[in-house]
Amino acid sequence: MKLKKLKSIPEVAHLYSHLENEFERDVYTGALRNYCTMGNPIRFNNFAFVMRELLTKIVDRRAPIEDVKLAKWYKKESDEYEVTRKQQLKFCAQGYFLESNLPDWVEEIIELFLKDYANLYRKLNQYTHISEKYKGLAPQKAFEFLKDLVVIFSSILETLDEIKSHITQEIESSVQGVVFNKLVFESHEALIELSGQTIVAGVYVEEYSLSRVEPSMVIFEGEGYVECELNYGSKNDGVSLGHTVPFSFILASNFEDIKNLDFHGQGMILDNSSFYE
Repeated sequence: MKLKKLKSIPEVAHLYSHLENEFERDVYTGALRNYCTMGNPIRFNNFAFVMRELLTKIVDRRAPIEDVKLAKWYKKESDEYEVTRKQQLKFCAQGYFLESNLPDWVEEIIELFLKDYANLYRKLNQYTHISEKYKGLAPQKAFEFLKDLVVIFSSILETLDEIKSHITQEIESSVQGVVFNKLVFESHEALIELSGQTIVAGVYVEEYSLSRVEPSMVIFEGEGYVECELNYGSKNDGVSLGHTVPFSFILASNFEDIKNLDFHGQGMILDNSSFYE
């Protein structure tokens, strides 16, 4: 089979969409090129070897040893390795988050992910170590096995992305009320200077998201606007004006208590520029 035709097969092509850089795509293409050397009796063994190395490289990229060691859940489990492969895979799935931060169902999905990874690695290893049993696969059998391998490979990477996405959604949802309360209080304090009596009528968070996760903190960023009433003059001879103030904010919390949010960096910035125009 020609390389161009092999790369056009849906299962084979799909894996490319989960590879994040040119190096990984080149390695995958190299593995497929090995498979296409039809006169070579160990072509499939070469393919399996390169795919095993690609899998290892992806895990190393997603879970660098030094990053894993910074996670609060990390502890040394092996005399031989600073970080075990299982710990790297755990980091790939949950990053710096503690188990207490995660929904109950995440642990089960991570266990399934670990089993799928072990299954794929075992299948690749069968052909990486050349023996009479695993040498010179018949073309049809080799092709079916190749499709099976790339489907599992894609599924593993998809599962990782889904786990991280669901964790992010759950964390964002869990702090929604805290974010709102924090902004309501801060906006009251920041808008006092605009009038003799400033009444905040409503605080509206248009969007916010978990923007990044660092070894010691979780950081949220977002924006919205405050509707307020500005009052001037005395009770009997006063004037009231409606005013809208857009804002942006950065909040952070630690892993021991995700909901214990505090302003971080620039904090909450209210854009009062229109008031002075």
